Amino acid sequence: MEELTLTNLSDQTQKILEPFLRDILAHCKEDIISISVIGSAVTKDFHPKYSDINTLIVVKEVKVSLFDFIATLGKRYGKKRIRAPLIMTSDYISRSLEVFPLEFLEMKLTHQLVYGNDVLQDIRIEKADVRLQCEREFKGKLQHLCQGYIKAMGNRTTLTELFAGSLSGYFPALRGLLFLYDQKIPREKGEVLFALEKCFNIDTSVYRKLLEIRLKDVYPPVEALREIFENLYRILHIIIKKVDEFEIKPA
Repeated sequence: MEELTLTNLSDQTQKILEPFLRDILAHCKEDIISISVIGSAVTKDFHPKYSDINTLIVVKEVKVSLFDFIATLGKRYGKKRIRAPLIMTSDYISRSLEVFPLEFLEMKLTHQLVYGNDVLQDIRIEKADVRLQCEREFKGKLQHLCQGYIKAMGNRTTLTELFAGSLSGYFPALRGLLFLYDQKIPREKGEVLFALEKCFNIDTSVYRKLLEIRLKDVYPPVEALREIFENLYRILHIIIKKVDEFEIKPA
């Protein structure tokens, strides 16, 4: 793909993103292997008011001059919710897959190539690496949840932000869990929850409730938040058990 192609993105995302990417290509096209839009901007979960637009730029080699140039674009495009792009080399990606398997699995699943060669398409993610990071992520989130609940001291604003604000961070690990069990991995959050319910026979309604709370920007009463905490604690325990039980089969 030698030309910038944004046709698979929403009209609004195209309008916002195209001038930003054309500025970058005009500055250093010869140094760029590929540009991909990653994350919610390529899914139905994207919300123009709240969602950021994220990109991955794969370069032949990292040059400080590219960082300096993109920094000059910040004032013009930052207000349009374009996040600073991830900039990596192909070598960096190949040497980092075992360290950040969930992040690269997420990028592989939710990306749209808009320029160059699709570096993400053929990356290989190992189940052993995913299982280890899933365990670390879910157990860490459980402790963060418990500490945050105590620290909030019943404050409904703090509790709502604790529960709903960290919601997006669950989904890379939830997709990782589906990956471990050889399930089809959807892009949209609601479909991910449906797949988890179908595969593991678990109730994910608390995550759906939090998606609704975040979308409507509401602050439930403390008693409702206490129930959310109980349900989050319960489902995290179930998920952690599924991760702990998973065994890597010898090749």
